[in-house]
Amino acid sequence: MPASRLGPLAAALLLGLLLLGLPPVRSDTETQKPGVCPELQGDLNGMEECVSDGDCAENLKCCRAGCSAVCVMPNEKPGSCPRLDKGIPPLGICEDQCQMDSHCPGQMKCCRNGCGHVSCATPSF
Repeated sequence: MPASRLGPLAAALLLGLLLLGLPPVRSDTETQKPGVCPELQGDLNGMEECVSDGDCAENLKCCRAGCSAVCVMPNEKPGSCPRLDKGIPPLGICEDQCQMDSHCPGQMKCCRNGCGHVSCATPSF
């Protein structure tokens, strides 16, 4: 096949693939979400819920557990813990309520509180 025909042929092939509804090719850098996967216990029977972070809803990450891959809340969520040096520090419950961000619901983060322990708090962005 002459080199001059390769361009239109490649374009036709690409158009054909698009019309078939195949998903676009993604690079890992485009689908990498912030945060760190928590330690997942054991194998989840080979469940393949995702291939990359882009397959997971909202801020969930695609994390490996043995031969399985599942969407889970990352240990380190986006945002920063509220500052405690603003005037009167907020009083917190005087016991640890979490160990890492993934122990907190929704967007909340595991942060130091005014009592010297950690609890779930609304992050600053």
